[in-house]
Amino acid sequence: MSNSPWHFPRTEFAERVMQSFISGGSTALTLFAPRRTGKTQFLIQDLAPAAERLKCTVVYASFWQTADTPVDTLLHAIDGAMEKPGFWQRAQSALTGMKPKIRIAPMGIGGEVDLSGTPKAVAQKDPLLMLDDRIGQLPATTKAPVLFMLDEVQGLASPEHGAFVAALRTCLDKRRDTVRTIFTGSSVDGLRAMFSNRQAPFFHFGSNIELPPLGEDFVRHMLKAHKTATSRDVAFDGAMAFFLQVDRSPYMMRNVLERMALNPDYDFDTAARRIREELAERQGFPALWSDLNALAQAVLVEIVKGETALTSNAARKRLGLATGEESVAPGRVSGATRTLRRKHIIHKIDGNWVLQDADFGRYIETLISGAG
Repeated sequence: MSNSPWHFPRTEFAERVMQSFISGGSTALTLFAPRRTGKTQFLIQDLAPAAERLKCTVVYASFWQTADTPVDTLLHAIDGAMEKPGFWQRAQSALTGMKPKIRIAPMGIGGEVDLSGTPKAVAQKDPLLMLDDRIGQLPATTKAPVLFMLDEVQGLASPEHGAFVAALRTCLDKRRDTVRTIFTGSSVDGLRAMFSNRQAPFFHFGSNIELPPLGEDFVRHMLKAHKTATSRDVAFDGAMAFFLQVDRSPYMMRNVLERMALNPDYDFDTAARRIREELAERQGFPALWSDLNALAQAVLVEIVKGETALTSNAARKRLGLATGEESVAPGRVSGATRTLRRKHIIHKIDGNWVLQDADFGRYIETLISGAG
């Protein structure tokens, strides 16, 4: 578990997940959460330590930055999970009374055991066969399985990764008794393509879980950490209101408090405004907005305002006023939503269109309020 005073532990949730894995109730789980809501921190700082306490092998791989070469990403993660000694080495030595050659994971207790003293076989040239071999070399039992934490997997739904996804499914299926997997993603569409498409290799492979939303306890924890670091108090009510405005984003809350710590003259509102402005620029929101045509922009405004019936007469009348047209046909509205979905700007949740990045939605809100 993290020693950082800023980390808010989700220990109980992590332990529930591991209990489900260890008991055999679940072999795979999928967790959706928008970006910057703390899912990666949960994996690394809460779930991995919980698995380590149970002497599980832990392999973490993120496909966010290296989605073009997923097999290399996962092989690299497995290699990283086989480097430092830990629980597995002590347990295996005690069980066998021998001197195994083991390399162990920094976050868990993965490793490679060579009890025979014979040279290792030459690795297969095919990377997908190498992947199967490497997974098979990770130490695992039914009581202490391998835990694969595969982060931001939505990009793997692309057709060019079909061979990798099919091979990975086979690798995991072969080891259902000793391998557990948690997949995370920040795109509903991507996860649906991975796990809800009947033709997809991972169709119905894992059960869905939700990351519990953070609340008052998190905000009070962060304000306490800020006071410890700066000896300055921040009013709870204002901080809590901001936290709700940014859809309970721990990333935003921490960044505002860190900015206040670096700039003692900033109050909470000033720091929050600066962080929002910088995030918009860093994420390219102004350019993203200006690249959209007038109808797509108008549709996004309707979505941000909470309109769910985009092709209704009333909505199409407003779209016409926004674009300077007499009327906007339903087919054009549908075409605009398809374009926005293809650009990964919107997706559907519970049958309604919503923005994939809530921060982009907040940027549009500032444009709306400025125009008003």
